[in-house]
Amino acid sequence: MEGKVHPGDDGVDGNPFMSTEAPPPPYESVVLKDGDAAEGAGASQQASSTAASDFQIVVTDPHKTGDNVGAYVSYKVQTKTNLPQYKRREFEVIRRYRDFAWLHSRLQEQNRGIIVPPVPEKNAMSKLQMSTEFIEMRRRTLTSFINRVASHPALARSKDLQAFLEASEEDWGLDVARANHASHPALARSKDLQAFLETSEEDWGLEVARANHEAAGGGSAAKRKLASTLQLFRDLGHTTKDMIAGKTVDEDEDSEYLKVRDYMYQLEAHLAEVHRQAQRLIRQQAGLGGALAEFGESMLGLGKFERGPLADGFSNLGAKADSLARASQVQADALGASFEAPLKEFVRLVRSAKAVMADRGAALSALQHAKADMETRRGKLLKMRGVPGIKEEKVSEAERELNEAQRRVEAARAAYESIVQRMSEELVRFQRDRAHEFAAVLRAFAAAQAQLAADSAKAWRALAPVALSAASNGAATR
Repeated sequence: MEGKVHPGDDGVDGNPFMSTEAPPPPYESVVLKDGDAAEGAGASQQASSTAASDFQIVVTDPHKTGDNVGAYVSYKVQTKTNLPQYKRREFEVIRRYRDFAWLHSRLQEQNRGIIVPPVPEKNAMSKLQMSTEFIEMRRRTLTSFINRVASHPALARSKDLQAFLEASEEDWGLDVARANHASHPALARSKDLQAFLETSEEDWGLEVARANHEAAGGGSAAKRKLASTLQLFRDLGHTTKDMIAGKTVDEDEDSEYLKVRDYMYQLEAHLAEVHRQAQRLIRQQAGLGGALAEFGESMLGLGKFERGPLADGFSNLGAKADSLARASQVQADALGASFEAPLKEFVRLVRSAKAVMADRGAALSALQHAKADMETRRGKLLKMRGVPGIKEEKVSEAERELNEAQRRVEAARAAYESIVQRMSEELVRFQRDRAHEFAAVLRAFAAAQAQLAADSAKAWRALAPVALSAASNGAATR
């Protein structure tokens, strides 16, 4: 379809939606179309509100340990909850960034089809700097992440979230090791647990990569490699057949969902552009403060050069300009936290939604490949049965392979349908929450700008009679 955005085309620079396409249609026009969706939104809103009232979580007291590349920051995570599944009503634990990142990955893995709130991205350059501003920004974004998770109607009851919030550092490390062992048995070794508890974030990443590499080896490595290679060729064969037939994954997808997916790709590009312009606006606000400060300093210097009422006028003007410069700088700093940062988080939220959509596409592709493989095996069995004198063992083996292929189809279908069902509720909740938060951010931005304009007007208005008096007195003395 002409003008459609696909994965990989979602950057701001050079994006056609920034110059040639109209803004995306209202989200409700492609999602909230009927009474069922509205009813689902109401139920989801009630569940989300209930989940939000069950927790009060604060990430506080960042503490830096070590220097240079090996440095890391730990945080206190203080929680109050009324959920009966927790051992106490109030508790406090120490967690590092990698713990938040692990929780995010774990929730994604265990909750396919649910839009897991984004964790702040890892910034190696900022980590090297470890400035106070960077640490405070990360603390705020981690606070936002964990509270979004706790307010999610499905994620709020997660056992992984519970362990993150209330387990001691030692127990948390054991929980992580056990969970990793379920997916990567090589990570259950004691030295890996020790590495998790003691190494820096970069070294831990290397340990995980090394363990995963070792898990792929072992005595049966050759067989696994051969099986993986054969599966790759099978998938390639299915894909090639689909390409020859002119078939794509989207042909089996719901048309209304495809509209939502296209909307999301466009929405990310527009939000990214708004975020970029917000950064530019804040830089200009800070620049205005700097220019006012320099102007005020020059006026104060001119006041010292003059005498009498005219000198007073220049000095008053300089003092007012300096005062407004400080106010403008404070406003620029506040906008960074209350306007630019939320916009950046909105972009990350949309990317989280896109990640779930990618999971849905992968699940549908897996279902299609499983069906194609099943049909191939069915055809193979039919041919065998038509061959006179064929050994019964070969027919039995082909029947067994067909039965296994049928089970894979049912498993793939169940996985895909589970994601579809979850997403139908998630997208409604996502849009409702995003619209509410976006409106609050815009209201706060407008109120802050109006207040700054009113304060500036008041300051300049108060200076006008003084300047007029100075000019009159100066003329009289001449």
